Amino acid sequence: MTQVSASAVHPRSDGDMQNTSSTVCGVADAPLLELDLRDLPSPQPMMRALAAADALRPGQAVQVLTPLLPTPLLDLLQARGWPATATLLAGGGARVLICCPLGDDEAAA
Repeated sequence: MTQVSASAVHPRSDGDMQNTSSTVCGVADAPLLELDLRDLPSPQPMMRALAAADALRPGQAVQVLTPLLPTPLLDLLQARGWPATATLLAGGGARVLICCPLGDDEAAA
């Protein structure tokens, strides 16, 4: 399990969303869902990021852009045991990758 905290923050220079079907969250060819939540008032970015995370199936991921480093979101995900990483964006805000953990059946495969 990946520990999620403010120490999991990585600087990044661009703010572009990327479509990817590479290995994400330990699952090859997993489509990456993306949400841009930067223009929403608080607490909407956190609420929508959690709703998107809750809708994931094991091995799926969602990438969200948030207006600030979402420390409360990262702490909550860590408490749930959900791997997540945050990348600070040069223009402000952060890109957060949230992975739905594999269930026992998927992890054994």
